[in-house]
Amino acid sequence: MTVRFDTFSRAASIAPEVWNRFARLASPLMEWEYFTALEESQSVGPERGYYPSHVLAHWNGEPAALAPLYERDRSWVEFGDGGLVQFLSELTRIPYQRGLVGTLPFTPVPAYGFLYGEEVDVPWMTRQLLNHIDHLCETRNLYTSRLYFFAPHMSEVHSILRSQGYLTFKTGYSLWFNRGFKTFQDFLATFKSSRRTKIRREIRAIENSGIEMNMIPGPDASEKLFRAMGDLYVKTWKKHMGPDIPPFLKSDFFGHLQQSYRHRVSFCVAGEQNAPHKAMALFYHKDKTLYGRYWGCFEEVPFLHFVLCYYYPIQYAVEHGFSVFDPGFGGEHKLIRGFEVCPVYHYLKFHGERERQVARNVLRKMHMQPHYFS
Repeated sequence: MTVRFDTFSRAASIAPEVWNRFARLASPLMEWEYFTALEESQSVGPERGYYPSHVLAHWNGEPAALAPLYERDRSWVEFGDGGLVQFLSELTRIPYQRGLVGTLPFTPVPAYGFLYGEEVDVPWMTRQLLNHIDHLCETRNLYTSRLYFFAPHMSEVHSILRSQGYLTFKTGYSLWFNRGFKTFQDFLATFKSSRRTKIRREIRAIENSGIEMNMIPGPDASEKLFRAMGDLYVKTWKKHMGPDIPPFLKSDFFGHLQQSYRHRVSFCVAGEQNAPHKAMALFYHKDKTLYGRYWGCFEEVPFLHFVLCYYYPIQYAVEHGFSVFDPGFGGEHKLIRGFEVCPVYHYLKFHGERERQVARNVLRKMHMQPHYFS
């Protein structure tokens, strides 16, 4: 029997039990509830150039694999290719930004991937999905297929992508690993004396100010806490991005987290007697991995960001048996606080014979290896 493909314009149109059965081993950010929170809150949609085009593969009459995808008419804020698609579009006047994109929108975390049923031959099904993506791009007159922040553990899928004509990009990403630490002091012992002293000084400054840290599980969090996190997200956005660029996430997003995703959520809350929610950071978790996402403060306090978003979560991770802590995208200051740089991979393929050749010629001049192209 051949593989049959269905394409869905909303994640909500796919049965959550099917989606999440396939995502059993994946990051929580690949689960149905996260995609629906982004889409149903309209944080992700046509206004932002994201047109859901999720591909569900059927084999022997049963759902067998899923490729969460978006058709894109722009390449703004895709993080993974460093602006290459936009550069090529402007240089050649070929709209390479029109493409099919596999990504976690506005969530640059190395967690994206195709999702598979338990009995599926992963290499074989991966080739079927990639062939279907080629077909969709050709029939929709799309010039690229782009897969960003592909989950690093799926090595067999990475090699198939390269063999199917995808150009590979490698960037760095900061992660914390529990190297057998039994206590937070074990972690601190890995630093040189001068750095260890500075970290302790930063922590002590917060403790001496009367601020206490608590990690509140999502199921125990009030509606007020979810709303406050949304307010802090907007406040932090405006501080760094200004008032002219609208925040990626709309306020309803945090309401959707409360309704259907709270089992994956935790809040790290910094407070004192007269201000119980002085600052907060939002975390997701699954199995042995903790993900730091958004933070904000109602009052600026020196070192509070480092303690709330790094030191206390690391202590929490050690005490609760987490193996990996993903603190989120960017920030060179992470490297002097115990995080390690790991490679992350992104993939880009050009469609259309002429358009492919033009891209090949430009990339050769940029000294990129042509053997990545089939």
